[in-house]
This record gives sequence, structure tokens and C-alpha cells, in this order.
Amino acid sequence: MMKQSGNSHFKMPNLLLIAGNGRNVGKTFFACRIIEYFSKSAEITGLKVSPHFHPVNNADVLFENEHFIIVNESLINTKDSSLMLQAGAKQVFFAMVKPGFIAEAFKKLLPLLPETPIVCESVQLHEVVTPGLFLYVKREGDEIVKPESLKYSPLIVNNDGENFDFEVQNIQFENNRVILTPKKWESLKR
Repeated sequence: MMKQSGNSHFKMPNLLLIAGNGRNVGKTFFACRIIEYFSKSAEITGLKVSPHFHPVNNADVLFENEHFIIVNESLINTKDSSLMLQAGAKQVFFAMVKPGFIAEAFKKLLPLLPETPIVCESVQLHEVVTPGLFLYVKREGDEIVKPESLKYSPLIVNNDGENFDFEVQNIQFENNRVILTPKKWESLKR
């Protein structure tokens, strides 16, 4: 159930949001790992929100203006949104959004999103959405370069270049909500 709270944040308990400490820290690889794991038992929607604009198949464009483009990804290539599709997502939306227009873009995107699990990679979506779970991927040992993201209380996931210090099995989707397994939650509270 998506609800808008009084502070203009949308609450989306079915959304697993992944942000990161910069480029090439493993955000997309981690998102695809989650999609692959859960797509065997659930219909997963992928969502990529980026400030970077890429060429797209015009037939896939759902909405476009001078500030953002929303695409229903169908192409098989090496773009992050396509990798989510290849990992097993039932559908993937790709939103290219200029800085400052995330709220406007999200309001256009919202009617397209299901109440079933959504795995989203985005640096800026936390500005307008309170997800069920917010993960922040960084390289092990790196300083956090985007401390403003920490005010949204993400769980930090370290990537040593080969493995993550977070197991996908610690996530559950229940009743259209994304939650941590009780065992993982207890270890994080210590």
C-alpha cells in the first residue's frame, strides 16, 4: 500500500531501495542478485532511477518531457535496467530524471508501480520515498562520500570487490512488505 505522508514522502513498504557511495561500487550487481533470488518465488518489478540520460527505444517511452523520461525497459543490452530484466524481473521501469525533478517524475511513475515487491536502484529516490528497506552499498574500507544519504537510516552493505557482507536470504517479502529476517535484524541492533 503506497501512502503519502504529511511531509510529501511516499511510504512504500514493498520497495527495496539500493543507493550507493558512487559509481562502480556494486549497486546494480547487488540489485540483480536480489532480483534473481526472489524472482523464482515472486513477481519482482525492477526500477532504475538515474540523473544520467541514455538513448532509449522510442517504442518503450511511457512519458517524456524536458525534465525526465520514463521507459518500460524491453531491450537486452548492458544498461543497468536491462540487467535487472535479464536477472528475472517481470518488468523494469527506467526513469532518467534531471536533479530537482524527482518528485514530479515519481508522481508520473507511481500509477505504473505494482503493490508487489519492487527492487529499485536510485541515488535520489529516498528524497521522496520511504522504502520498506534502504540499503547503501559501498566498497569495503571506503569513506562515505554522500553522508546526506545517511539521514534516511540505510543499512550499510560493504562490497570487498567479490562479495557483499549482506546475504540476500536476510530479506523477506511478506504481505507486500519488504522486511529483514528476525535473525538479521537482531544482529544489526547490537
